[in-house]
Amino acid sequence: MDCPHCHHPLSAIEIETSDGHGHSVEECLNCGGHFIDPYLANFLTLETARNVDSIIPKSRAIPATNPVCPKCGQPMSGIKDDSVPQTVTVYTCPNNHGGFFPKNQLYLFKQAQQSKIYFHKLWGIPLKSAFAVLIPILVIFSLATLLPSLLEQASTTQETRTKASEILTPPLITPISSTQILISFSTQKPAKTSVRFTEGLLKTFIVSATPQNNHLLSVEDLSPGTLFKYVIVIDTDGKPVSTSEYTFSTP
Repeated sequence: MDCPHCHHPLSAIEIETSDGHGHSVEECLNCGGHFIDPYLANFLTLETARNVDSIIPKSRAIPATNPVCPKCGQPMSGIKDDSVPQTVTVYTCPNNHGGFFPKNQLYLFKQAQQSKIYFHKLWGIPLKSAFAVLIPILVIFSLATLLPSLLEQASTTQETRTKASEILTPPLITPISSTQILISFSTQKPAKTSVRFTEGLLKTFIVSATPQNNHLLSVEDLSPGTLFKYVIVIDTDGKPVSTSEYTFSTP
C-alpha cells in the first residue's frame, strides 16, 4: 500500500494494544504518517503512540491535497466531532477501511484524549457520552464487521445471545494508568447496565442506573500487571442477562 498523503510505500510495524493483542500499523518513512485500523487508536497507550510517532520522516513537506485511502482510493475526510480536538488532524476512509494520522497527530490525539478524561474526573464533570473521548467506531465500523465479534463472545443460551446482540460495539478498554482503565460500550436500545468482575477484582459496578444507549465506566485502584475478567449485565425489560466474559490486562 502507498501512503494516503505522499503516496510513498507504507511499511508495516507491529505494536501491542492495551488489551495485550498484537496489531499492525502502516507507517510512512517519507512523511511520518500512519494508516491504521479505525478503532485501533482507542486501544493504544500514550507510550505506544509516542513510540509510533517517534519516526523521523525523510520529508517534512505537507501535501496540499487531502489524503486518499490506500485500499479503495477514495478521498478521506477529517473527523470533526467531540472525540478529536480542532488542533488534531485525523482522516477516515468513507468505506471504513481505516484512519490516517499525519506525523505527530496520533500522539497528540492520545494526549488530548487522556487530558480530557482527567479534566472531567478532576472537576467531577460527567462526559456526555463515551464517544466524547473515543473515536466513534459506530461511524467507522460497519455492523457486519461487529456482529461476528459479538456472536463469538455471546454465551451459549439463546436468551443471552439475543440480549448480547443489542450491544453494537464491543467494550473498549482505554488505559488511563497502570491502575485505572475506562470501559465504554453502546447498546442499540436504552438499557440499565452494570459490569461484574469475575477475576482480578471481585466487585460489581453500576454503569448506567437509568436506561441509556452510551455507557462509560471508570475503574480505579487496579493492580498493575494483572489479568481481569468481567461480564456486562444488560437490563432492557426488567430481566437482566449477562454477556460472556471479556478480558483485559493492566500495564
